[in-house]
Amino acid sequence: MFWESARDVEDPGFEKAAWISSTLLNFGPCGFSIRTDATVIYCAAQDAPGVAKLPTGPVSSDAAIITSLFVTSQRAGRGLESVLLDTAIMDLVEREFDAVEAFGYHDMGENADDDIFYDPSDSGGHTSSIEELFSSHSSTFFADVNFEIARHFLGTRPDHIGLLPVSVLQSAGFEIVQDHPVVPRLRLELPPAHALLSAAAVEDLVAKALA
Repeated sequence: MFWESARDVEDPGFEKAAWISSTLLNFGPCGFSIRTDATVIYCAAQDAPGVAKLPTGPVSSDAAIITSLFVTSQRAGRGLESVLLDTAIMDLVEREFDAVEAFGYHDMGENADDDIFYDPSDSGGHTSSIEELFSSHSSTFFADVNFEIARHFLGTRPDHIGLLPVSVLQSAGFEIVQDHPVVPRLRLELPPAHALLSAAAVEDLVAKALA
């Protein structure tokens, strides 16, 4: 219920079901799933009061919001993210929204040399040791560190609330409209200028991801 409520709730399962029912009535379809392996949820800005918890909110008044995309660890990185993002985008285009926005988190592994993560002037002249730190650890190490940094701003790990890496959103055509060291807000004008996945490409990606 991170996105669906600005406060803690006693029975998240019940509240989630109630939110889905209410959103279906007032907004229409608000998500898609691929079996039990992946789910995307989206809605109107007013249906996601949890955005108030984020430093880069609110969502623009003319945009819908993709709040969350969950993929099981066994299926992550196999293309289901692209399939569900494109499916949500196509639905919002057909419903004549002007734009769609989403919040992402910066991938520390891709930004290891950026000043937002460290300042060589603060290293006491030991810049080489910092460089060695970044070159000697695995991507899993940086993912864990990145989650802890994001937890500072969100109060929870980004994967627990379905937050996507900025790189995944950018690959779907989103552009950063309000940057932040950890949790920027991104936007995609609708209809998108880039080509969406074809039906054949979707079938191929899903088949390979679930194989």
